[in-house]
Amino acid sequence: MSRIATIISLVLLLAISSIADPPATKAYVLHGYHLLDLMLKEMGSPRELQVVQKSTLEDAVTPELTAGVNETISYLIPGAFRSEFTSAQGDHIHVFSNGRSLTIFNQRIVSESESDLDRYKDIFLFNTRQLLKNHLMRLGMAPDVSSVGRFQGALVYVLGAQYPDETVPQLWLDKDTFRPVRWLIRPAATDNLSDPVEIRYGGWRKTGTIWYPFQIEIYQGGRLLRNIQVARVRKNPNLSHRLFDIAYLKSIYPKGEPPQSEQPETGGKSEVQKTIERFRRLFE
Repeated sequence: MSRIATIISLVLLLAISSIADPPATKAYVLHGYHLLDLMLKEMGSPRELQVVQKSTLEDAVTPELTAGVNETISYLIPGAFRSEFTSAQGDHIHVFSNGRSLTIFNQRIVSESESDLDRYKDIFLFNTRQLLKNHLMRLGMAPDVSSVGRFQGALVYVLGAQYPDETVPQLWLDKDTFRPVRWLIRPAATDNLSDPVEIRYGGWRKTGTIWYPFQIEIYQGGRLLRNIQVARVRKNPNLSHRLFDIAYLKSIYPKGEPPQSEQPETGGKSEVQKTIERFRRLFE
């Protein structure tokens, strides 16, 4: 066989081989930081936001114990949040500001800790990529990691993990709108062995230039814990900054005991379960 014929045979063999076993290709995925920019741009960035909602603690075992309240929440962006509601037990105020928390019940300070059941608010509090990235990293997420996956049949971007790995904190965005649809949060350090807290965002509606989810659900281990139905959203309602000033609030409210104080709880319950019980005593 001539040299030319040999070369032609080798070329044909390589061509046939490449058709039978084509090289693997990897779809292009936007970088996590760029996805944060697109998400923030899509959602909009007001200076202030006020939301009226029905917040319900679900009880899958004994549905008759399900408790709900009408709640007003306010955002002072960036970094400050306030929740207010009244139940049969009394008046409840919770404030988060620049990493510090304060819970006031019936005019007395009863807690200075943050609950995973309130984490749904975090993605609205920080209006720049740097602020949001830093906050997500404090919660143990790697926002520079991104991949593509599926959620309820639709394509999503997954920030913080390589889909379908769900062992680490991650935020899922709709692939077309870049709005959040799912957030997996690792529980507090004292609760590491528990299932992650899962927040689902849906029913997005536009108010002026702002997009906000009118349906928020919080799960753990596949069990619905908290259900939030939004009634209305107001943009820039001109809130007093003192409403979010923890130092000021601590100066005017004395310390007190939580409602229906009981003996210290022993092991066997996760931090989220303990939080639900504390919430339920307030909601009822």
